[in-house]
Amino acid sequence: MKEQKKRRVRDGVKAAVLVILCLLILPLLISNLTLIIKGSLYPDRLPDLFGIAPLAAGSDDMAGDAEGCFDEGALIFIDLLDEEEVQALQVGDVVVIRSQGSGEALQVIHLRIVAIDGADGKVLSFRVLGDNSAANGVTEPLVVSASNVIGKVTGSIAGLGSFALFLQTPVGVIVFVGIPVVAYLIYDIVRITLHNRRVRQAQSEQLKEKDEEIARLRAAAAPAEDASAAASAPAQEEKQEETR
Repeated sequence: MKEQKKRRVRDGVKAAVLVILCLLILPLLISNLTLIIKGSLYPDRLPDLFGIAPLAAGSDDMAGDAEGCFDEGALIFIDLLDEEEVQALQVGDVVVIRSQGSGEALQVIHLRIVAIDGADGKVLSFRVLGDNSAANGVTEPLVVSASNVIGKVTGSIAGLGSFALFLQTPVGVIVFVGIPVVAYLIYDIVRITLHNRRVRQAQSEQLKEKDEEIARLRAAAAPAEDASAAASAPAQEEKQEETR
């Protein structure tokens, strides 16, 4: 009874571990595959999930202590903008700007808006400058067309950019998703094999015990059968004599 209770507890723990792994690994796998596929199909766009594009900061242009700053190698989250949303950007927003023309492999920079140029109520261009550049004495901002603004940086996580990029590579998917899945499958196969072996061994022992019990019963019954046969022998001889 105690063994069965322990086994149920172990099975419950294993099931919980499996559910947790699925909840962690499957979304990661789906997200990475989505980003990889989108990046391959549309090399001139930032691959995104529901309009948010994760990207590793490739420079220290925005390093600093002000709100919205991040160091090189940080994982930044970019809200991809349409034309109307670009028009609504304000001074102080950190934006991501296309630095390569359409049809080429996309390269971007991320800088802060310091001024906005427009005419007839429409934004035509932005003046942008990195916080780190400003801290080092650079005062001349870069002028970029509104059409080259891809998105707005909405958040960042320090140090995770390179790791996130690695997860989007085939090797990263294999290392952090494929290997754990394969390892769990191997573990489960070994567990089932050992369980089946224990079941067969238990059944074999039960059969052996039954055979031994049958042998003991036969051995105990043998003397009684011999005594009965010996007792009935004279009576059979008398019947044979009478018949003659």
